Amino acid sequence: MGLNVLIVDDWAVMRKILERSLRQARVQIDTVVEAGDGNEALQQLQSAAGIQVVFSDVNMPNMDGLEFLRQVRQNANFKNLHVIMVTTEGTEAKVMEALTLGAAGYIRKPFTPVQMQEALQRVVQ
Repeated sequence: MGLNVLIVDDWAVMRKILERSLRQARVQIDTVVEAGDGNEALQQLQSAAGIQVVFSDVNMPNMDGLEFLRQVRQNANFKNLHVIMVTTEGTEAKVMEALTLGAAGYIRKPFTPVQMQEALQRVVQ
């Protein structure tokens, strides 16, 4: 049985790159759902059943990745959801903020399928 994944990024091309990298990471994936910002991601979580892992960009319009993570962690329905941040932000402060808010990990852009595989293996045993 594979994973159900939500990819959140405001750039459609990056969402496709993330999905392709996921599929190249040799991880069994059943479903990939996409969202363009945190608001859409919250809607997807409500409507797409069984999402287990979210890969979310940090910098997005409307609702950024950190606010999305904050709202996910305030919802008891999503307590077992693994959120991995994907970012160009290299600052330690942003990374620490995401981890403090409950991110399961982070990947810096540009990334490789191996890095995605490692991030998934850390959260999904």
